[in-house]
Amino acid sequence: MKENSSKQEIDWLHRIQQNDEQALALLMRKYYTDLYNYAARFTPDDPLIKDCIQEVFISLWQRRQTVGIILSPKFYFLRAIKNKVLKSLDKAQRKPGNQHFPEEYDFSHEFSIEKIIIAKQVSEENSLRLKSILALVSKREKEVIYLKYYQYLDNGQIADLMNISRQSVYNLLHEAIRKLKELWHKEFVTQ
Repeated sequence: MKENSSKQEIDWLHRIQQNDEQALALLMRKYYTDLYNYAARFTPDDPLIKDCIQEVFISLWQRRQTVGIILSPKFYFLRAIKNKVLKSLDKAQRKPGNQHFPEEYDFSHEFSIEKIIIAKQVSEENSLRLKSILALVSKREKEVIYLKYYQYLDNGQIADLMNISRQSVYNLLHEAIRKLKELWHKEFVTQ
């Protein structure tokens, strides 16, 4: 499923185009940690990472009048920081006139086998718990959950498919989620 940017982020981007420096600061605060963590996978050079993040936002500000619509700010900033870091790292090694990134570059991330095994076990346990809890909701609530969260249908499509009103879809979803939360909490507390 695609990441949808929030209305707030879209508003901030629009405000940047209107020369609002506060909106730029808000976006920087929102994405700084994600950008830093991603850039750190390419280099341990803290000052370089911070400079590159700053350059990404300076570039956005300088091009604010000509930048197109950014549908996914997170993707935009992650791509921008990757390009900026790789360009900075490669700058000394590149021959004059060659603007291409190397085919191979360092990307480090520790994939701990223990963490993967533990995460898989926790996921399996949670899956079993959820399955037992889902057995306790009504058939119609199961159907509306399935259509909404597994088939990604909107409420109008669900209403048509189940031959009920949209309000009934809202009510069923609300009640099903309320029950699931309550049962999950009870299950979690009793363990």
